[in-house]
Amino acid sequence: MDDAGEDLPNLAAARGAALRALAEAIRTKSEIRAEMGPMSVIVRTQIARVLTVSASIEISMTS
Repeated sequence: MDDAGEDLPNLAAARGAALRALAEAIRTKSEIRAEMGPMSVIVRTQIARVLTVSASIEISMTS
């Protein structure tokens, strides 16, 4: 969770930042072999949520 946040100029910039943050979270969890499951990045103003970017990763191994 990032309570400090960052100021972005518009919704397109917020969308890009959220996608990059989600991709980084997926890479990090993959590197440490952590459980994946659903992950979300929520973009909000001081008042309300404006955008949510989510991914669900499932890894199935066959023997």
